[in-house]
Amino acid sequence: MRIDMGEQLPTEAVSRHITNDTQFMFQFYKPCFQFYAPSPNIDTHMSPHRLQQSLIAALHSCPLLLGRFVVHTDHTVSHSYDPRHPNLPTLEFQSTELTFSELKSQAFAYSVCQRHNMDLDIPDGAIRRSNDEQPMLMVKVTYLRDGGAAVFAMTNHVAFDGNAMFSFLAYWAQCNAGHGVELPVDLQPVSNKILTDADQTSDTSTDTAQSPAEISVDATRSPAEIATTITRAVSRGTMVPCVYSISTQDLRKLKQRVEASGELQEGEWVSTNNVLTALVAQCVARANMRAHVYEHGPWTVFQALDMRKPLGLPLRGLGSPIILAECNASADHVLHPDRLPALARSVRMSVDTYTPKYLRNAMLWMHTTHAGLARNGVDEPWRHFWFSALNTNRRCVGVSCMNRIPIYDADFGAGRPVMARSFNPRPNYVIVFPGPPGETNAYDSLHLYVTLERPAMDALRADPEWSRVCTLVSEF
Repeated sequence: MRIDMGEQLPTEAVSRHITNDTQFMFQFYKPCFQFYAPSPNIDTHMSPHRLQQSLIAALHSCPLLLGRFVVHTDHTVSHSYDPRHPNLPTLEFQSTELTFSELKSQAFAYSVCQRHNMDLDIPDGAIRRSNDEQPMLMVKVTYLRDGGAAVFAMTNHVAFDGNAMFSFLAYWAQCNAGHGVELPVDLQPVSNKILTDADQTSDTSTDTAQSPAEISVDATRSPAEIATTITRAVSRGTMVPCVYSISTQDLRKLKQRVEASGELQEGEWVSTNNVLTALVAQCVARANMRAHVYEHGPWTVFQALDMRKPLGLPLRGLGSPIILAECNASADHVLHPDRLPALARSVRMSVDTYTPKYLRNAMLWMHTTHAGLARNGVDEPWRHFWFSALNTNRRCVGVSCMNRIPIYDADFGAGRPVMARSFNPRPNYVIVFPGPPGETNAYDSLHLYVTLERPAMDALRADPEWSRVCTLVSEF
């Protein structure tokens, strides 16, 4: 059963302009499963009727996240909200003979769910003038034979980043459980037009904005040609996506090791995310070189940096301007485990170089360059931008730490999800999610989504430094 929720959206909402935001480079769908253990409350609290009614309540509070995206003649995009032509949120229900116990015995592997039709086809995420009714949110609820349930949710990343997606799902769950419908501050839609006229005349101007090294643009080739150029050719079926777990206790020990190494100068510090980035960079780069997937040599190491905090923007909600904070690492830094403290320090120092002035310049350059391509008749100009570090022909490795997103907060009245599962198709770009909640309902592990070519994945599993702190949860 599929329900189009568009008719349930409010009749009015305020438009928001979103073009000058690096989030616009990420027009794709991010899927995720949340698994619920068998409970008698699932029949009542998670019935189709109740979930539909509570989703209506949640949608009325968040129309800008789900309303119609409009591509204007100048190729700018806004939430020109019109309930007659929305990007329809959809809600589906089904039952399956698969049991929660069977899913658990197979580590909740994403591929198992696919075989039982528990997911949805992932569409092209591009926002086009000819595709007005492409949903921003799609949900599919599967009732398992032994009383459990799985909620599959998929959102267009240009409207929802990870924080916004899981904050919305948790808010929907609160509405469903009867805890009130007041919209949390984290989900209040905010304008992403962060560059005012005063900003443009104070730090820089449209004439002086410099191209940031981290972002590339090419209007001379088609998006398909660009994708081919920046994607390493591999044999079909050789990419292996896996999920690994690292305990927060082991991560704290690694940080203490860095702090006690004598590498940090007076007043310097590193975060756990810096240390995790350094660990992942060392192990993944070593695996790729030992497996001869990439030649021996220096690597570019990056940590995804959310620009909202240094720019003074709300930390969650609509949009997510990010940049990949890069640093250079010699072959010595990635090959030798004892160089972990030095690499962690380099990551920290690179993050600190991304000042508000630099980031405002990057955003202004994105905005003015995009506008210039549009004026010159370039179709879908956003598809001509890419992060340079995501060119898989280069020796680049990095981490996006999303370990604070509320992925396990969606309690619909039958308990919190006991496991969540997504997938990451990008090689050498590791996505970090919280692990399942422990006995105190706080997560005590992180899940690392790693995709590598098969020889490199085999070398990673054989790496003693990796296997000492990381445990395989499941393959795709």
